Amino acid sequence: MITKDEAKYKRELEFFKEILKDYLDDIDILIWLALRDDGRVSDTDLAKIANVSIPTARRRRIALEEKGIIKVRGFLRFDKLKLASADVLIKLKPGCSAEAVRDFINKALEEPRIYEISEYIGEYDFLFRFFEKDFKTLKEKIEEFMLESDVVDHYTILANIHTPKLFSELIEQENERE
Repeated sequence: MITKDEAKYKRELEFFKEILKDYLDDIDILIWLALRDDGRVSDTDLAKIANVSIPTARRRRIALEEKGIIKVRGFLRFDKLKLASADVLIKLKPGCSAEAVRDFINKALEEPRIYEISEYIGEYDFLFRFFEKDFKTLKEKIEEFMLESDVVDHYTILANIHTPKLFSELIEQENERE
């Protein structure tokens, strides 16, 4: 029998079942989807969503966390705080040493304005996600960071003005409460 919450995730469940079939079963996927939408969801609610007992939901959630498959985190809601954020696509200079690239990444890991780093294959080598109090300061700090590096060939700043999918569930829930 499909629960109300399971029906909510039915479309995504079918999609993720195919992709994750070698790693996660339906219960694990439903637990992840629920935690993705609300990292504070209780084990009792996880049990209802996955249609399992509370001890099973708790055991499965803990196993996913211990294996490093899921990580529940808190996100700053830039929109709520009226902060500026941008994606910065970075192309490295041809022939730069692996050590110089490591140093650049380590510097980025220490920079509190950078909240995500992704390595790419293709036209660009990295994506850094920055945030700051306003767009003027954001642009200045990005340029300062990039110009201090001797491995950056060029970069493109894409100012983020709205992120509808990441917080769509939260926004819907807030609108329902109002």
